Amino acid sequence: MEEFLDKEEIRKIGKARQHFLERTITIIIAALGLIAALAWDEALKSLFEKIFGPLSTSGEKLIYALVITALASVVSIILGRRFFFRKENPRR
Repeated sequence: MEEFLDKEEIRKIGKARQHFLERTITIIIAALGLIAALAWDEALKSLFEKIFGPLSTSGEKLIYALVITALASVVSIILGRRFFFRKENPRR
């Protein structure tokens, strides 16, 4: 004779399914973020080369990487401050 699942087992399956869906969505969002980052890298590299010339040596590529890292850090700090400010003061 078949055994039926009790309510606790059904809840566990539901939680596992929810956890799986959350992880899958997180991975998809990360993949889309990587695609966007690669697109921005190409665009910024093209702009950088237009302003400063081609990146031919390791030193020039290092300078490009440092400039982009600094730019990303500044943008992250600005966005982080705005997010936390709004979180602490929701009326603004």
